[in-house]
Amino acid sequence: MTMEKGKRPARRPRTDAVPTKKRSRLLEPTDVVDLDDIEFLKRFVTEFGKIIPARVTGVTAEQQRQIRRGICRARNMGLLA
Repeated sequence: MTMEKGKRPARRPRTDAVPTKKRSRLLEPTDVVDLDDIEFLKRFVTEFGKIIPARVTGVTAEQQRQIRRGICRARNMGLLA
């Protein structure tokens, strides 16, 4: 197997690739976030109080902004610790 200078052998496609994980959607893309529902907002917060990222929850960017705004307001009012 002789190789010419500057040429690489063709890459074979990977057959052992891990299939992508299907994420579970907590909201549909058309749903509107209710900022006053504390039980709903608790689903998007970890036990340490961190907001779960959108790539994990499967919400859209606009819904993630609404969730963040609602969680911050609930924290300020003392409804969510």
